[in-house]
Amino acid sequence: MKSLPQVKCARGLLRTCSIVILALGAVLRAPTPAAAQEENIDTPYRWIERGTRVGLVGGYMFTNRGDPPFGPGSSPYIAGRLRARLSSPLSLELGVGYGNSNEYVIDPRLAGGPAVVDTVDADWLIIDASMQFALTGARAYHRVQPYFIIGGGILQGLSTGTSDALQSPKQPFEYEIGTVAKVQLGIGAEVDVSSRLGLAFEARDHLWRIKTPEGWFRIDVLQNILDTGSVAPSQSQWTNNFELSASLYYYF
Repeated sequence: MKSLPQVKCARGLLRTCSIVILALGAVLRAPTPAAAQEENIDTPYRWIERGTRVGLVGGYMFTNRGDPPFGPGSSPYIAGRLRARLSSPLSLELGVGYGNSNEYVIDPRLAGGPAVVDTVDADWLIIDASMQFALTGARAYHRVQPYFIIGGGILQGLSTGTSDALQSPKQPFEYEIGTVAKVQLGIGAEVDVSSRLGLAFEARDHLWRIKTPEGWFRIDVLQNILDTGSVAPSQSQWTNNFELSASLYYYF
């Protein structure tokens, strides 16, 4: 038969073992620090995993014809754009856009001074390369990624309608878009619709130059312009042309 001290010792050991087992069970059931941290994180940011996307753009180009108003008029605008992420906030963009508008036919030899005598159709392309800077990096804040755009390219005239309203000879007095260098600045925001789709809304300012036709600088033409009290034209003028558009991007 065990003595009383031995019995007390056995009971104490059993009690200690029970406490240790219960403590171990509690530790094993408790979430790890990493898991607990993940469960408690509540962030408005969402990582955009894919960085290359192609987009279809539709919008409107509000143009400035200049003074005299040689340039193309305002028109609907469609484009395709490809963006590739270079770093978390930075993407390279390549784009091609098309517009179909019109131009004024202006005769500077009229007795009353230069005046619009007709309107003809004119279509053109915009080809550009730009850098997109995302303010939130490669993440969306509440599913929105704001950004700004800076870049350059060309405005390329495609075709211009003909008019018989301009007195002959009309060749040196007609304006042609030709190939013109341009720069652009813009702001936008893309809504993270899903892992594959993004919907962007943008406003851009396309700055391009309008060249006055050579015929306007003939001595007799300039004299007629001055005699009628009109302002003599400059060799060229830079105009701001604003694009408002919506784009649907597919990530791959």
